[in-house]
Amino acid sequence: MSEKNGENYENKIVKLDESVINKIAAGEIIIQPANALKEMLENSIDAKSTMIEILVKDGGMKLLQITDNGHGINKVDLGLLCERFATSKISKFEDLENIATYGFRGEALASISHISRLSVVTKTSESPLAYKAYYVNGKMCNANFKESGDSSIEPKPIAGKDGTQIVVEDLFYNIPSRLKALKSKSDEFGKILDVIGRYAIHTGHVGFSCKKYGESLQVLSTRPGVPIRERIRTVYGTSIASELLDIELDGSLAYNKDKHNGNENENENESICHTLGLIKVSGVITNANYNNKKRVQPIFFINHRLVSCDPLKRAINSVYQFFLPKGNYPFMYLSLEIDPKNLDVNIHPTKREVRFLNEDEIIELIVDKVHSILSSVDTSRKFKTQSILSKRTSEEENVSPIVKKYRQENKLVRVDSQQSKISSFLVQDISLQPKSNKSKLPVIEDNSEQKDREEVDVEVDDEIEVEEVEDSEVTNRRRTTVNLKSIQDIKADLNQLVDKPLSNVFNNAVYVGIVDEAKRLCCFQYDVKLFLCDYSSLLTEFYFQLALTEFCNYGDIRLSEPILLEDILAPLYTGDATMSTSLTSISEIISTVYNMSDMFEEYFRLIIKNNDQGKPMLISLPMIHQDIQVCMTKLPYFIYRLGKRVDYSDEKECLQGIMRQISLLYIPEPITSGDNEARGQLDHLLEHTVFPDIRKRFLAPKTLGRDVVQIADLPGLYRVFERC
Repeated sequence: MSEKNGENYENKIVKLDESVINKIAAGEIIIQPANALKEMLENSIDAKSTMIEILVKDGGMKLLQITDNGHGINKVDLGLLCERFATSKISKFEDLENIATYGFRGEALASISHISRLSVVTKTSESPLAYKAYYVNGKMCNANFKESGDSSIEPKPIAGKDGTQIVVEDLFYNIPSRLKALKSKSDEFGKILDVIGRYAIHTGHVGFSCKKYGESLQVLSTRPGVPIRERIRTVYGTSIASELLDIELDGSLAYNKDKHNGNENENENESICHTLGLIKVSGVITNANYNNKKRVQPIFFINHRLVSCDPLKRAINSVYQFFLPKGNYPFMYLSLEIDPKNLDVNIHPTKREVRFLNEDEIIELIVDKVHSILSSVDTSRKFKTQSILSKRTSEEENVSPIVKKYRQENKLVRVDSQQSKISSFLVQDISLQPKSNKSKLPVIEDNSEQKDREEVDVEVDDEIEVEEVEDSEVTNRRRTTVNLKSIQDIKADLNQLVDKPLSNVFNNAVYVGIVDEAKRLCCFQYDVKLFLCDYSSLLTEFYFQLALTEFCNYGDIRLSEPILLEDILAPLYTGDATMSTSLTSISEIISTVYNMSDMFEEYFRLIIKNNDQGKPMLISLPMIHQDIQVCMTKLPYFIYRLGKRVDYSDEKECLQGIMRQISLLYIPEPITSGDNEARGQLDHLLEHTVFPDIRKRFLAPKTLGRDVVQIADLPGLYRVFERC
C-alpha cells in the first residue's frame, strides 16, 4: 500500500477483459506466420485432403492463404469455427488418451482471428453451394471485418468447389510489438517453406504446392503418393536423396512373429518395442558419404505430429560423430508411433513438444538401430579426387571392416565389479582389523589344507563372561552330502521366490560405503545406477542362504570356558520386571533347547552338554563363514528364540527356523554415532568379505525389493546438469 495525492492507493486484483485474454492466448500459439500455417496445414490434413495449395505474400504477414480439397465444413458449424475450445476432434478429456488427429484444443483458428483478418470459403460434398464467412476476434462479422452486435450475420452463399480455403490477412496488425520482432520477409518465407517441406515428407498421401503472391511459378510442389526418396529429392535436393538409408523397427508384429517363426533372437528388438509401448519406427537417415557443413534440423514425427525431441537428436548425433568428419552434419527423418496411452500431447501451447513413457529406453533402442545400420554399410567412402585410385586387390576386398563403437558419456560405467581395486595391492590398515578383547573367534575350516591362523574380535555383553575362544584349528571332517527332503524343499521354495532382475543387480554390485550406521543403510553401485539398501535385511537373507548352503558342514566356534545356559539367559530375566514376567520361564526354555541338543550338534555344530551338576552348558556355536564374526551381545536372544520361536513338530519348519535364528545371530548391532572404529571395521567387512561373496552366490528374494531403492542414475544426473 502506498499514498498518492494524500489518499490511500492500493493495486487491486481484477479480471482481465475477454479481448485481452484472447490476445494473450493467441500470442502463445501464433508466434510467427509459420506457426499459423502449421495449424492450418494440420486442419487440412485432418480433413482428409489429398492436395493443399499455399499462397504467401510478404512472408505471410500480408497474406497467407491455404486451399485444400478435404471434406469441408458444414454451414451450421461456421458460427463456432473461430470460437475458443470449439472442436470436432474430442468431446471429453479422456479422448486425449487415444487422440489420432493433429488438432484437439479448438484454439488455432480462434487465436488467428484475434490477431488478423480471417475469411473462410468452404463446401461439403453434400452441399450444392459453397459458403463464405468473415471473422474478427473469434466472432463472425461482415465483409469489412467490423464487429457487429447483430447475431443474425449468416455465411454468404457463393460458387466454389469441395474443400476449404482459409485466408489470413494483415497478421499481427493489432500487435505492433510482435510485428516489429519478426525477421525479414524472405526469412519468414523460408520458415514457411521449411514447415511445408517437413509435412510433405511425412504425409505421402497428400500433395503440396506453394508460391508467392503475384508469381506464376511454384516455389515448392510435391505430388501425392510419391515414394519418400522422391519427396526428399524435391524438398532437399539430390545430394541428400542419393545417400539415404532406411531405418525401421516394428513392435506391433513382435508377438506374431515369435508365435509363427519361433525365432527369439531375430525378433528381440521388436519384442522390447512392444513391451515399451513403441508400435513402430520408420524413416530415413543419411550414410557416412553425406558430408554437409550446413546443419539440417532433424524431422521428427511422433504419432504423426511434428515435434522437436532434443534428447533423441543429441543421442543420434553422438553416433554420427564416429562416422562423419568433424563439422559435418547428417540428415534424419524419423516417424515414431507410440501407444497413445503412453503419450501426452497437451504440454505445449504450439504442440511442438510431447512427453511419453519409457523415453530413455526407446531412444536407446533407436540409437542402437542407427549404429548397427551405419556400421553395416560403413565399408567404403566417396572422396573428391583428381587422380584415379588403383583397384583393390581381392585380399583387401575380403577384409571385413572394423565396427566402430560410439561413446555415450551418460551411459559409461565408471566402476566395474570384475576389476581389481588399487586398495587390494596396498597394506591393509591395521586399525580396521579386529583387536584382541574378551573373546576371540577361531577360523575353523572343513578342508585338509591348513591356512594362516586369524583371530577375530567380538565385543561381549558385560553380563556374559567369555574369557576367550580357543585358537584356530583345522578339522578332518569330510564334507557331508545332504539329501534331506526338507532341505531340498527349502531350496526349492527359495528358488521360486527369487527376483531375477534384483539378483542380477547384486551379482554385479560394487560396494560404495555406509550411509547411516544407526539406521544400517549402505550404498552400492550397479551399472550406471546408485542404490541405497538396508544392509541388515540384506545380511539376514545372505546369512540364511549361507546357513542353508553349509547345512551339516558348519565350522565350530569353541569357547575355552563353557557357559551355563542359565547364565546366558539371565540378562533377559533380570531387567524390566514387566518384560521378564511376559517371557516364557527360563527352565522351560533350557529344557526345550537341551532336548534338541543332539540334533543341534549333528546338523549345526551347536554343542550343548551337561556339566557335573547336570546343568546344560554352551560349548560351541555354529560358524557359517570363516571371516564373519558372531554378534555375542545377541547370544541371550539366540538361545531364547531357539526355545520359543522354533516349531520342532515339523521338520521343514524346524530346520528353516533354526537357520533363520543363526543368520540373526550374525547380524551386527547398530553402531552408535561417533564410533569410527566400529564403523571402519563394519565397512571393511562389507567391502572385502560380504559383497564379494554376494556377487558369487546370492539369490535375492522378492521380499528384499522393499529394502533396496534406486536413488540416482548417470543419465538422470546428466539431464539435471544439462539444465544448469
